[in-house]
Amino acid sequence: MSSLWSLRWLWIYLLIGQFAISNVRTAWPASNSSSIQLLGIFGNGLNMNDSTPGTLWSRAMFNAAMLLSQQYNITIDGQFIGSQLVASSGITMNALSSSCLLISTSNIVGIVGPTFSRETQVIAPFAAQLSIPVVSYSATDPGLSDRGAYPTFYRTVPSDTTAALTIAQLFMKFNWTSSIIIYQNDAYGSDGAK
Repeated sequence: MSSLWSLRWLWIYLLIGQFAISNVRTAWPASNSSSIQLLGIFGNGLNMNDSTPGTLWSRAMFNAAMLLSQQYNITIDGQFIGSQLVASSGITMNALSSSCLLISTSNIVGIVGPTFSRETQVIAPFAAQLSIPVVSYSATDPGLSDRGAYPTFYRTVPSDTTAALTIAQLFMKFNWTSSIIIYQNDAYGSDGAK
């Protein structure tokens, strides 16, 4: 474990060492200073202490994309893209109520998230009514692929059906004849096991 931390510190040292001090930007634009914004919905709290690594990485990628869009002058109608963050804590109604509030008070042009399929099943139809695209980084429910029910929903991970077909092809390729399936006892695990 200590060698892993040493490797991480070495990586950070080398990464920082590659940048000249003159290239470091000291003041980033405020994320919500723009009138055009993306809404990021993340599963755990926005507090670093109660977040899982996956949530931290997803949120970090979202923030990095926002910063890069400003650094490279990516605009919509001449406006930089800002952002708002919502912590749903995996509770569908929290995600929906926070989204409703921000959409009604801000110019939200897109939604990144939610984390869970059960939240996405509620947020995506709501966003479709407002013609707002929703891109989830982890919702895998196959039902979300229904373009009639979720016309503005997109995902960056395969659905459970696609993953299951890929696993079946792997079994056929290597002529494996049996397996043991371990899954969690909730909608995600049960649907994946089917």
